[in-house]
Amino acid sequence: MTRLPWALSALAYLLVTRVMTSPLIDFVRLRNTSYESDSRLLIWTLAWDSHALLNGTALFDANMFYPATGALAWAEHHIGLGLFALPVYALTHNPVYAYWVVWLLAFPLNALAMQALAYRVTRDHVASFGAGLIYAFCFFRMHHAHAHVQMLWTWALPLALLALDRWVTRPTIAATAAVTGFVLLQTLSGWYLAVMTALLLVPGALFLLPGRRLTWRHVATGGPALLLAVGIVAWFAAPYTRLPGNAAAEVSGNSADLASYLVPPENTWLGDWTRVHTSFTPRWIWGEQTLYAGGITLVLGLAGLLVWLRRTDRVTAAVLASGVIALALSLGPGAGHSPFDLFSSLPAMDLLRAPARLALLVMLALALLAAIGAARLRAWAPRTATVALAVLALAGLAESFVTNFPGGKPPVMKIPEIYLELNRLPPGPVLSLPTYRFALDNFHEADYLLFSTAHWNPIVNGFGRHEPPGHMERMAVLSTFPSSAAVSLLQRIGVRYVVLHTGRATELREAAKRAGEHPALKETARIGEDVLISVTPAASVPPS
Repeated sequence: MTRLPWALSALAYLLVTRVMTSPLIDFVRLRNTSYESDSRLLIWTLAWDSHALLNGTALFDANMFYPATGALAWAEHHIGLGLFALPVYALTHNPVYAYWVVWLLAFPLNALAMQALAYRVTRDHVASFGAGLIYAFCFFRMHHAHAHVQMLWTWALPLALLALDRWVTRPTIAATAAVTGFVLLQTLSGWYLAVMTALLLVPGALFLLPGRRLTWRHVATGGPALLLAVGIVAWFAAPYTRLPGNAAAEVSGNSADLASYLVPPENTWLGDWTRVHTSFTPRWIWGEQTLYAGGITLVLGLAGLLVWLRRTDRVTAAVLASGVIALALSLGPGAGHSPFDLFSSLPAMDLLRAPARLALLVMLALALLAAIGAARLRAWAPRTATVALAVLALAGLAESFVTNFPGGKPPVMKIPEIYLELNRLPPGPVLSLPTYRFALDNFHEADYLLFSTAHWNPIVNGFGRHEPPGHMERMAVLSTFPSSAAVSLLQRIGVRYVVLHTGRATELREAAKRAGEHPALKETARIGEDVLISVTPAASVPPS
């Protein structure tokens, strides 16, 4: 019977996931629909992780940005998330489907993990269930859901703190393994998540350990585990040491302000009401600064804080400390002496492009405080409070529900059949044109990453926050295909195939005709408006 509340909670979270995510997903077409830009980059990343693990390929030798080596370091590896996409990809070899499966799983997993942490503090299933709803379905999730699956995959954060608390009490091998496992899974899911894990567990250790009796078992289990975790994280982090820090203007533009947490966003019912009936302007749904915490969550959180101040506990103290630190850091750089300015001076912290994303830890703290407040209400008037909390939970979910999402449902994006032809030809590097490297809609370069999952040959195209030295210059020359300079460069770097999407750029129709006149180029396949050109190596081209 002790498992029944958790089973019922899991079922309820699945139902809530079905409703809350309905504006952002096409449940009927999970195999071939996806949003553009970062979504397709992440689909490719998870697929590459799976492909590399299944085939024994070096993880960082990703197939983009050819001829650069270690190309995965120009994006993020997200291997902590990729491990969970692996079984689906291995069974289906459909990267889009694997992406949507982990995307959907993130919501109930987040909710259950937060409920477990809140139950550790409150011992109240109803109150902790509400904390799970806040943590999993706050607007922060809805805001990032269409593009940043890594910002959804945060269920290991509350479990890592819960495991740390258990390890402090009983430093068994199992408890040590749990802490290490949750820390690694969360840290290796993304750089922001690695930072947030540290921001949660460092205060966690400072609050949980003092005053406790430390034994040789703490040292014997914790020491090797710490060294192992640091070593693994360092190995995955090493390739990123070559990346430059982010521009100050970009970081400032992606920082929060206090209004970010208080002003309702557009494309929610409250945002629409605010725009029509008040002088306030709702926040833009696309901006990093839109972090609406929710009015009901704030009220319950304040009530929980007042309750907690009368009877404190170590776990909540750690979460609150983490939330306060994250709130200060989310406000971004100031005049050189803000908390974020000092924090970004630490090694590798200048890679944080969007301080506002640290608001996730603020929501974790608010969720726990809300559970404490709800538990106190139930202690005063169990039946009345339970009914009231149910109504408040529905209203809180409504505050985060996305209405009239400007991105619409994810569009169908099938991999063009021309790329399947590459599986019938000798392997070799591929260039896809038109290039969007110099266009305002440069995010379309991520389409080519998705297309490459059909053959996994190296591709010259690439997409990420950074790019290898010389890539821009190469693409500038290759965009003139089939000029002599472009063909010469293709031969010099060893590219074997060029795919021309004449439907995307009508000027490539003339390029396809002229390619047939070049002795080093041969049309190999034509499917619809897509043309596959083979490039003969320089040594094999007969003199003209």
